[in-house]
Amino acid sequence: MEDTAIQLIKDFIAEKLSGDVNNITTFDFRTLEDSEKFGCPQRYFDCDDTEIMRAIYVVLWGELLPGLSMNNFGYRRQYRGDTMNTFHTMFGRELEGRPGFFAGLEKYGPSEELREKVRNFSKLCSSVGNYVVLPNYYTGGTTMNLYRGTNQWHDFFDCFLLELYQVLTGIGKQDTRLVELVKSNDFCFRKFRSEKGFADFADGLLLMDYCGENGQPKQIFSMNYHWKNEQDREQYFRDAEQYLAQTETIIKRRSEMICQLLCAKLLKLPHLCKKR
Repeated sequence: MEDTAIQLIKDFIAEKLSGDVNNITTFDFRTLEDSEKFGCPQRYFDCDDTEIMRAIYVVLWGELLPGLSMNNFGYRRQYRGDTMNTFHTMFGRELEGRPGFFAGLEKYGPSEELREKVRNFSKLCSSVGNYVVLPNYYTGGTTMNLYRGTNQWHDFFDCFLLELYQVLTGIGKQDTRLVELVKSNDFCFRKFRSEKGFADFADGLLLMDYCGENGQPKQIFSMNYHWKNEQDREQYFRDAEQYLAQTETIIKRRSEMICQLLCAKLLKLPHLCKKR
């Protein structure tokens, strides 16, 4: 583990988490937008690629992912933070001048109860359990992060994992562009090119909730999105409610796992890991 990453996490716990690492499970990373120390100094702000998230990635997964270090993130470098479960695909962007109202959702005339669930989900999306680190080299004018959101998967993480599994194991029909991206990022993926390799990748990154008992990824979400069929209001509401329930379970459970793993990695700093 890098000393700089460890020190930044120690400072973050002290300055933002009231000295208790357990508070990371509910911390809203959007609040770091103006933070020179923990946010994205001198670059576009993105919750999943803040300085503190980079430090967390390094401490948690520096031994799993080859070459992962604090100076190896960002544009044209080997790694980048990524948000797993999308908000905008399902609910759209916040309406200008109307905080708490989202363009995609409002097309369907939702109840105030559903609006409030979506508002709460917008906060949950910005929590540590919704972030992961992926290799980031370009090929064909795109990266793994960009490609996920610009094709038929529509940024749904379960679909991405299913496709990645097929490429890494050679099983089934493989997405041509993803094959190229995996090849360009072979520095990372070469150790995961088998069924056992994929299982190590998924287990290591705490992605078990996206996989079945056999360790293979499974489809979880309905693949609806706010512009798919605006004439079918009831189907959109059913799928939106399902998506909210499923992602809440996954993100909260993974936030707890990240917190526990962070404590385990920082055992040399036991005063930071308070028991619940």
